[in-house]
Amino acid sequence: MAQMDTPQDKRFYVAPMVSYGFFDNDTVGGPGSSFGSLNTDNDDSIGATLAIGKPINSWLNLELFGFYFNPDQQVNGGDSSDADLYGFGLDALFFPARDTLPVYGILGAAWGKTDPGFGAIEQNGVTTSVGDDADTDFLDAGLGYMYQLNDYGLAVRAEYRYRYTTVDSADIYGAGYEDQRYDDHILSLGLQIPLGAPPTAAAEPAPAPAPAQPMDSDGDGVIDANDQCPGTPRGTEVDARGCPIEKKAPIVLKGVTFEFDSAKLTMQAENRLNNVVDALQASSEVKFRIDGYTDSIGTEQYNQGLSQRRVDSVRQYLIQHGITSSRITGTQGHGESNPVATNETAAGRAQNRRVELNVTEQ
Repeated sequence: MAQMDTPQDKRFYVAPMVSYGFFDNDTVGGPGSSFGSLNTDNDDSIGATLAIGKPINSWLNLELFGFYFNPDQQVNGGDSSDADLYGFGLDALFFPARDTLPVYGILGAAWGKTDPGFGAIEQNGVTTSVGDDADTDFLDAGLGYMYQLNDYGLAVRAEYRYRYTTVDSADIYGAGYEDQRYDDHILSLGLQIPLGAPPTAAAEPAPAPAPAQPMDSDGDGVIDANDQCPGTPRGTEVDARGCPIEKKAPIVLKGVTFEFDSAKLTMQAENRLNNVVDALQASSEVKFRIDGYTDSIGTEQYNQGLSQRRVDSVRQYLIQHGITSSRITGTQGHGESNPVATNETAAGRAQNRRVELNVTEQ
């Protein structure tokens, strides 16, 4: 995931490397040439390579590179002074799978000089001076491996190159000698050092702002765009239009009374409830809640419990006489709250002791 989020590293870099050359030998000339046949052999030796490069895309790096070797040299089997081999050129490094397999192919070409380790050749007792700094062409093909050491991008780099070297023999021996050609092999090991700060992952885009919620100014659950009754007092039950639901007045079950200080129905109450059963069975779609109240005689806590026991008694009587329990949405005893008359008179207290049916669905 980190590789997917972080852009490719395209910094310039330098790559200093220690190299070791396995050098070939070649024989040129013949009886008709100035010195006869000459066999030149550069000994295997250590050298140095320096590259300056830049990744172009995910599979290609381009580099400018230079190298230098100073091998011992033999001419026709005899030791000679050290030679100088150096060149400057352009490499292309090819990465088939840079992020998963850091192996790369190498194609390169360079131009440079070969300075032989001798200034003269003695042949048949005659010493003849020769030239130096022969023009030399180098063609490279090879393989490399790169191992990254840290997050900055510092890496170890190892390479093998086959180098086809062509020396312009005429620059050294004069006319009549064909170019010297060598099949050399170069091993190199060093560091690749990026220049500048490493790339960073792109910043996460800021989250999109949450869509504005539709306004409901009066808090009735119906948004302003659909509210046909704006300004409804909070807590008011409304319909889908946002308008208050007109609730039907509770049905007071007159005549539903109880024995003194008890939840037991009187005979009068049972007769009244039988009429209620008939009415409810005639309107089978109606659902209702049963509420009960007492007068103020006694403690508030006691009256609360008494009113609850009385409405539960009414509920049980209705169920026993054919009203399904699913139609009764609840019972609630309210004690001495919500009086409908004064509690200072017997008549008023009688009105406050009541049972109500509140229709909840029809």
